[in-house]
Amino acid sequence: MVIKVGLFGYQGSGKTTLFKKYTGKEEENYDPFVPKIGIGRYEDERLKKIKEVLNPEKVIFPEFEFYDFKGFPEGEGFPPEFFKNFYTLDIIICVVKNFSDDAKPEEEANSLIMELIFHDIDKLEGIKQTRDKEGNIEENKIIEKALEILQKDKLLKSLQENDKRQLSGIQLLTTKDFLIYLNGNKKKVNLSYSVVSEEEDIYKKIIEQLSMITFYTIKGDIAQGWIIPENLSAKQAAGKIHKDIEKGFIKAAVLPWNNFVEIGDWKKAKNMGVLKFLGPNSIFSDGDVVEFYFSK
Repeated sequence: MVIKVGLFGYQGSGKTTLFKKYTGKEEENYDPFVPKIGIGRYEDERLKKIKEVLNPEKVIFPEFEFYDFKGFPEGEGFPPEFFKNFYTLDIIICVVKNFSDDAKPEEEANSLIMELIFHDIDKLEGIKQTRDKEGNIEENKIIEKALEILQKDKLLKSLQENDKRQLSGIQLLTTKDFLIYLNGNKKKVNLSYSVVSEEEDIYKKIIEQLSMITFYTIKGDIAQGWIIPENLSAKQAAGKIHKDIEKGFIKAAVLPWNNFVEIGDWKKAKNMGVLKFLGPNSIFSDGDVVEFYFSK
């Protein structure tokens, strides 16, 4: 699973600099409605420790797909067409300036959030009008509920899961996860939203915000990190590696990564009797080193 991360901000916020930092891509794109896309590699410190112990021929770090959306001047607003590429994102990162004396990071962050809210209000009001004409009063109840939340400048992320499912067929933005990225540390900032700054690991923050975990596999001479939703069953997690492993799943042997690093060898850990065996409906813990047993 490749996590799709959108960088969203006003002109001059430093989005493109961040994009280059995480992806290494330098080329320019002048179409305001087509984002630059690049791959960022999450060099997980735990996987590095495993690498030091095993010295495998190959280490595969998790990858994230970054989308750099062109910024418009603050106060000008973003046209509806601008957001068409946001719908497939897993998380939106609102990038705000905090590197100059004239920076107003709190005001800028709130303004970006309002751009997302306005988008969803316009989208839902348009659908509601259409359904009113068609007489779909019952279907409009959840839309009216959503509009009430948005008109109070709140996000639809706060909706109950059942309500979100009813809206899942509508392309909305405020049901998505998002972070505020403080670009610089010029001013102290007080925001009620989840924030990441230059001093923090953006990958860890994204994983945390998306309620995901990382587990590790060692297959032959390859060590690899995998990012999955935290509530995924062991059998479903196996499917993220290969559908055949999920189909023939028998059990999974797990060992916390720090215990593995301390012991230094999987076979030794097995002989010591410290491995824990999980059934198909069990849940992995963040940082587990996993070996799958399956029938072919």
